[in-house]
Amino acid sequence: MALTQSLVQKQTQSQRLVMTPDLRQSIELLPLSTVELAEKIQSELLDNPLLAEINNPEKQLEPQIFSHGEQKKIEKSQYQESIDENIRQSYTQDKPGRYDSEASDRNQKFIEQSTESINLTDSLLSQIRLLTITEREYLAAELLISMLDEKGFLKHDLIELSKEMSIPIKTLNKLKKLIQKLEPIGTCTSGIQETLVVQAEILYPENNLLIHILSNHFLDLEKLDFKKISKAMKITEEEIEEIAKIIKTLHPYPANLFNNRKIDYVVPDVMIIEDETGHSIIINDEWLPKLAINEKYKKALVESKNPTDREYMTTKVNSAQRLIRSINQRRQTLYRVVSCILEFQMDFFKHGITQIRPLTLRDISEKLDMSESTVSRITTNKYVQTSWGVFELKWFFSSGVRSSSGEFQSSKKVHDMIKNLIKDEDELNPLSDQDIVDLLGRQEIMIARRTVAKYRKTLKILPAGRRKRVKS
Repeated sequence: MALTQSLVQKQTQSQRLVMTPDLRQSIELLPLSTVELAEKIQSELLDNPLLAEINNPEKQLEPQIFSHGEQKKIEKSQYQESIDENIRQSYTQDKPGRYDSEASDRNQKFIEQSTESINLTDSLLSQIRLLTITEREYLAAELLISMLDEKGFLKHDLIELSKEMSIPIKTLNKLKKLIQKLEPIGTCTSGIQETLVVQAEILYPENNLLIHILSNHFLDLEKLDFKKISKAMKITEEEIEEIAKIIKTLHPYPANLFNNRKIDYVVPDVMIIEDETGHSIIINDEWLPKLAINEKYKKALVESKNPTDREYMTTKVNSAQRLIRSINQRRQTLYRVVSCILEFQMDFFKHGITQIRPLTLRDISEKLDMSESTVSRITTNKYVQTSWGVFELKWFFSSGVRSSSGEFQSSKKVHDMIKNLIKDEDELNPLSDQDIVDLLGRQEIMIARRTVAKYRKTLKILPAGRRKRVKS
């Protein structure tokens, strides 16, 4: 390849978007909920000695430093105190100095009878240990159980798994069938159809019609098309309805029997309170730690002559200042956006969901002269408490449907109207999508039938024919 020289003109000045540390910190904090922000702050307090929590007398602003000998004495003292406390708890308060064996028995009985939550994996493993299988098979079974999803299904291809783990496919198939027979019956299957078939084969082995319908007519069964099944199997629809009643007793998601999930309570990030003077916005972050720069460490920074120490503490001071600025900026941004949502949706806050208006991120961004991405981030994972309940901030953004008067109605409002219409319908003569279109038209809501069908699917409402079948 020949080397050549040439003159090339190049612009010396160019514009580039530089992500400053402050901007990066702000972007990271915007989408965090208040609970997540609290966890972030606690993490920073542990990591950054220059960051201090103020207005909390129970916490010290700086760690106490002990020598090795002093530390040993403290540990020994704490250990002795814990022993003394255990001894004291073994005696009754009514009769100090006397050991109450009856009280101890009651405590032990209470502990033994306490319900301990057990998950699906632990339950299956404990049952597998009781089977007569080799250690190698047990390890393979343990692998299969570990790969079950939250519904109890095994979505992995056994052939690929056999190649990757060097386990014979015959062994995996054997263990899969063994696991399917454990409690809850039907785990380690590929999906709803297979789990129902397995349950039917084990619980109703003599009911050939039940097993045949689940194995060969599952899609028609989902659609409640009993007529098609009846024609194919040459049996009456009444017989199929009786089988459908049995199917209702089976569990489509076997893992749900073991899902002792912890209830996640929503902590509202914002509260909008209505009083005589109007609506007030309260940012629910008073319980967050209040941060400041640790003055003692800051003083040590000024007095330090060691370049390494100065560099380290300077970095930590800058990091602490950025965090404090970003938290304050996040609070101000959240307040501004919620104030704007309140202004746009004032009818909702006064009268409820029927008065919700169409609103987009662009409406807020243009009003506040703020980028749409910022509005999107600050409304992510945030909840607001209102007189009508707790709502996610994203809930207030929706498209619109034109009314006969030319105005736009929020799709959320139309959703609610469709839900109420179907709730009040005649069970024996349910409303079709066209019926809903006509009824909404009488309320000056102009909407296409396909849009009604789309909204109905969003609300997880069955079509009229299937609703009638289910009701009957």
